[in-house]
Amino acid sequence: MGDFWTSIGNIAMATYLTMFYTDVIHLNPANVAFMLLLVRLAAAIWDVVVGVLIDRTRTRWGRARPWMLAGGVLYGPCFFLLFLDPCRTSAGRLGYAWISFILVNLAYSTVNVAYASLTSLITSDVDEKTRLNIFRMTTANIGAMLVYLLAMPLIARLGGGATGWGVFFGCIAFMIPFGYWYTFRMTREQDLGGGREDRVTLGSQFAALSKNRYWWITLGLNFLLWVYNGIANGMAAYLAKYVLGNPSLTSALGFATVLPMILGLPLSGPIIARFGKRTTSLAGLVLVVAGSLLIRIDSSSLGIFFLSILLRMTGMVPLNASLNSMSADVVDYGQWRYGVRSDGMVFSSSSFSMKVAMGVSSAAIAWVLSASGYKAETSHQTERALSAMVGTFVWVPLVMVLLIAILLVRYDLDGKMRRIVAEPSYFQTRANERSD
Repeated sequence: MGDFWTSIGNIAMATYLTMFYTDVIHLNPANVAFMLLLVRLAAAIWDVVVGVLIDRTRTRWGRARPWMLAGGVLYGPCFFLLFLDPCRTSAGRLGYAWISFILVNLAYSTVNVAYASLTSLITSDVDEKTRLNIFRMTTANIGAMLVYLLAMPLIARLGGGATGWGVFFGCIAFMIPFGYWYTFRMTREQDLGGGREDRVTLGSQFAALSKNRYWWITLGLNFLLWVYNGIANGMAAYLAKYVLGNPSLTSALGFATVLPMILGLPLSGPIIARFGKRTTSLAGLVLVVAGSLLIRIDSSSLGIFFLSILLRMTGMVPLNASLNSMSADVVDYGQWRYGVRSDGMVFSSSSFSMKVAMGVSSAAIAWVLSASGYKAETSHQTERALSAMVGTFVWVPLVMVLLIAILLVRYDLDGKMRRIVAEPSYFQTRANERSD
């Protein structure tokens, strides 16, 4: 259930926040791009700090759960501040946007790194980690679907403008702390070995992790996936409003985004167990390419856009189902190979790459809009601006898919982990006696 609230916050920031800044409170897109990128980069550094703290935390509640609860309690009030417009001048609005966006990202980083770390702290079973990830990603997409379906219609019913945005997202903010308290209350961490992280220097821990090539691969996969998601989700609201001519269609495009995940994730477990994370994810990318190119037939057709997104997101199901459990495998492999268990550092670095990707993708959208002559105060955009929106939505994700495929070919940990976990000496720190 933790990912339900994490997803709601993420979708709000990835899909709606740029439009709130440019179209509702009328901030300059170039200023928005700079803010989104710089704050996300700073928050990414905080991710790593939280990961180090988790590895060195010992409480009766475990390592990650206390940080998840503290971050969740702070995340709600910070999220409430995000969609408010208390200032009346452009300079005041920009300053307030900076402050509120910094606060919400610090709280989001704390809760997200801690929550993600739970996967490797709950179980060492390879297939169970995949099933856990499937359940959490399914619940995340249910949360995303609710935001997509409810946001624009309810904001319009609440009068639109900053008031409508503030009331809708404020109601979500009120519920967030209770949601994370529930996850804290209903989960338990297990002692899965290691336990030397608080006695190992940070330099030694990072040195061991940096030798783990699978860590680098999962970092790259996280970055590329979230650039893909950020461009696809963030540009969808502009496509609905200006290319398709109806901002309410954001709900339809959002529904097409999450429906394949909700239906496909629960069914993907046996397939991934049979063929492996790498092979299944590579096969799915074929559908992503086909769906992206489909838009070139007629970019003004809602039906084609809807079918394109359905195909693209169906193709992304295996990678979304696998990626978090890949990171958990990296933790276990690192403990087996190098004798140091680094749950917090692995998942915080994944969150680091995600934050950088979200900052890059959000900034890229704002930069594209600014460079194409986009004017938020007009209801009709120039052909140049419309072409830039469609082109960014199609071609940037295709580049990301190509790079993802290259990294997946290099990921051969599926078979290794089954052999490693089966060894009686799996949790013994005999790294120097082993070869890769």
